[in-house]
Amino acid sequence: MTNSNRFAKSLRLFALIASVTALSMAGAGVTTVDSLLIKEQGSFFVGGRTIYTDALTGNPDGFLGTGVNNGHITVEQMYVQYQIPEGAAAHVPVVMLHGCCLSSKSYETTPDGRMGWNEYFLRKHRAVYLPDQVSRARSGFDATIYNEIKLGKRPPSDMPEIRTATHELAWVLFRFGPEMGKPFPNEQFPVDAYDEFGKQVIPDLNAELPSPNPTWTNLSGLAIKLKGAILMGHSESGFFPEQAALINPEEIRGLITIESLCPALNADQISGLAKIPTLVVFGDHIDDVGAYPKMWRERFDGCAKFVEQMKAAGGDATMMHLPKYGQFGNSHMLMLDKNNLQVADLILKWIDEHVDNKKRR
Repeated sequence: MTNSNRFAKSLRLFALIASVTALSMAGAGVTTVDSLLIKEQGSFFVGGRTIYTDALTGNPDGFLGTGVNNGHITVEQMYVQYQIPEGAAAHVPVVMLHGCCLSSKSYETTPDGRMGWNEYFLRKHRAVYLPDQVSRARSGFDATIYNEIKLGKRPPSDMPEIRTATHELAWVLFRFGPEMGKPFPNEQFPVDAYDEFGKQVIPDLNAELPSPNPTWTNLSGLAIKLKGAILMGHSESGFFPEQAALINPEEIRGLITIESLCPALNADQISGLAKIPTLVVFGDHIDDVGAYPKMWRERFDGCAKFVEQMKAAGGDATMMHLPKYGQFGNSHMLMLDKNNLQVADLILKWIDEHVDNKKRR
């Protein structure tokens, strides 16, 4: 076989595989996945402040010996990983922030190995920015208070709460099923990969942070740095986009709140937020979860009220309850669910209609 024949055969095989993949994705109700060409990627920090501390014990690698390591440190900085695909200039960048006891891994490959929102949005030509909340994962935390307690400079009662989620708590609270090990009949979360999901859970040190949470300020700073961004939050961080906009709305082009508490706001706050297109998303089984249905019903109703207040103030606000959009069985971790790309398409459609179209005009 000549080289040209081999090339033609390989090209036909590639075309066949691509066609089968596209058909299978279309059969699942997902928009055909586009090719992916990354034009730029990297990472950086946003925000942070320098403080002096005299309560840092030990020294890196022991090269200065043992004892107290006094001096200046940087705290409250936010790590951001990013990728910019071909065609991104036509769209507003999307910032995806994770929830409690998790990291930006929430938006990467799913626990059962499927495409996550990070890659899918990139394939839809959106620049994606993945921060880790201040005090979490690569953003680090201020260890001063812990060392002050160790050195006897503060009482143990001053120790901030360190939160995490057990497997048993997460199963019920995140609406995978009514009790541990028992999924809902139409459950979309990939429960066969639950052990892999458990590996994503990490300690949450937000209780040690000052008020306002520096992640809010850093999100605002990130939107300004990017000269325009859509801020997306989930669960613990679900209302962080709005909190960032209340601090400084400059360059925040859209707000996406997923499965969160929507706190009561005053008329001035609602009026300010109403200037920014807002989407609120909730999954399924709001009233069907073991000991937690009241919590989820209260959160859902509170966010529905927030959306109506935004509309009454002249805002462009949408409540997306997924069963009403044809998506059933979604858990609290809907970006990891088996229909995560169908949900992503709904969000992308909202972005096209409510944010990107305004950019094009």
